[in-house]
Amino acid sequence: MRISICSLYTMSAGEETGVTFECVSDDGFHSSKSTFVISSKQYLTLGLSRGDCSAELYDTVAYSAEIWSAVRRGVSILGYGACSEKALRSKLVMKGFSKEVASDAVEYLVGMGLVRPIEDALCEARKLASRLWGKRRIVSGLYEKGYSAEAVGFALASLEDEGVDYIGNCCELIRKRYSASIEDASERRKAFSALARYGYSLSEIKESYFSFKKEK
Repeated sequence: MRISICSLYTMSAGEETGVTFECVSDDGFHSSKSTFVISSKQYLTLGLSRGDCSAELYDTVAYSAEIWSAVRRGVSILGYGACSEKALRSKLVMKGFSKEVASDAVEYLVGMGLVRPIEDALCEARKLASRLWGKRRIVSGLYEKGYSAEAVGFALASLEDEGVDYIGNCCELIRKRYSASIEDASERRKAFSALARYGYSLSEIKESYFSFKKEK
């Protein structure tokens, strides 16, 4: 079979390139054409030109088109909010892309600067802290979203540098939710258990409780 690139054309204001292949049988009686859309960056990397080409190049362009399709879907997903690399890969697989294509698409998006795991982890940590979550629950929440140990560590250190006051946040929770009942011993135990689920240590909860009592 003879394979050739018969057409190359730019699309989407130069962001994409259409590549049309023609495949002709050895006897010359049968032919078919296939068109793939890749990014212009991929086009430049592959160094494509019109004329005869190998089956390997055809397969490479076909795979590149799958990656570019996943990249476009990834951009759409990121439009709804930041994702860790792990979470974005999982979402792309759920959309029907193979694990290999999803991984390569996420790598492409990282290269574009659209996935920034360190910065995104910090942004997410700030949101969780604003919900009055304790450090332990923030860590758990970040890991659940797929952020790496490096990203989680950076986020926690940054929150500390920014002066996040976990004792103050725990006090705020007590004021908002338990001020009316926490003086009762039984209710206090329930409140302490709830505060622990928010991610606060026992020492943080006790310090917050005593600070709250001083306020009164």
